Amino acid sequence: MSYKATNMSKESKPDKDIERSRKVRQKRIGDQLRRIYDDVTSEPVPDEFLNLLEQADKSSKK
Repeated sequence: MSYKATNMSKESKPDKDIERSRKVRQKRIGDQLRRIYDDVTSEPVPDEFLNLLEQADKSSKK
């Protein structure tokens, strides 16, 4: 077996472990971001913000 073939077989398992670890980390981050986003979207819009939006609408209609 050549050096290149031997070297590739040694690298493939760690590469798979790194890839698996990266995917698990990305999924965990995605899950946490979704949870935060869902919490924020279920909150009511503050009255001050609604007032600002109303003022902006009135200004754009003039």
